[in-house]
Amino acid sequence: MRKLRRLIVASCTAFFAISHVLTAQAVQRAADLRGTWELVSLKDLKTGDVNPLNRTEWMQFTSSHWAVISMDKGRKLVTPAQYDSLSAEDKVKADYARVFDGAGGQVFAARAGTWKLAGDQLHQTASMAIYAPLIGVDRILKIISLGKTRLVLRAPNVGSTDLVAELTYRRID
Repeated sequence: MRKLRRLIVASCTAFFAISHVLTAQAVQRAADLRGTWELVSLKDLKTGDVNPLNRTEWMQFTSSHWAVISMDKGRKLVTPAQYDSLSAEDKVKADYARVFDGAGGQVFAARAGTWKLAGDQLHQTASMAIYAPLIGVDRILKIISLGKTRLVLRAPNVGSTDLVAELTYRRID
């Protein structure tokens, strides 16, 4: 009887120890985020579609600040010589075209601010942004995985809280 009781206690202890290890969430370390990350894929979680990237986007973390810069591929370039030859009105149009296309779509984006980590939640508060409605907003991104060379985040799309995307980055520094 005593042997059976010990066997049951040992089995239960092993079961609970294993289940705790299997269900435990890895603790995210802020130091692991520091560096520069390049966006490599964007998945729409409503449809499951992985959208092709028509832009280059980098996200950089220091110990307390973050910055994102993004530029569409095929963005029109105006050389300094071409720009100098433009009229004042055409320079305004050229300056607008550096950020927006003819249909008003953004072809260049930049935002930056402070960040903090709370469990698996990455809080980013923009203190500057081309898209001004982001300024002062505590944008919460969920860390799905964070390794030495790969970062996967789940985030509301910029400008829309009902659309959720999964963003996969690779470390480039």
